[in-house]
Amino acid sequence: MMGTQPEIVFIKPKHGRKVPIPQYMHDTQEYFGKYLPEEGLYVQKTLFWIRRKQDDDIEEVSQSDSPPIVQEMTNTAKNQDKKAKEETQE
Repeated sequence: MMGTQPEIVFIKPKHGRKVPIPQYMHDTQEYFGKYLPEEGLYVQKTLFWIRRKQDDDIEEVSQSDSPPIVQEMTNTAKNQDKKAKEETQE
């Protein structure tokens, strides 16, 4: 029997909601906060997150709707370019 890969989804809390991070994520050190961050988080789609979505506490967001992740990568690229320019000026 072949195993299947777990589905990874990007989720955000609905406006004004504080959604606790389940204990298994604390135990495995996947995430260190107590609540789902406002900017969202990639998580394995488990029964816990499916129930949170059914309770209307969270929303699944497509990758194109998640600018904080894109900004982070862009900022990293900008920082690398900036460091390279500073090194060549010295």
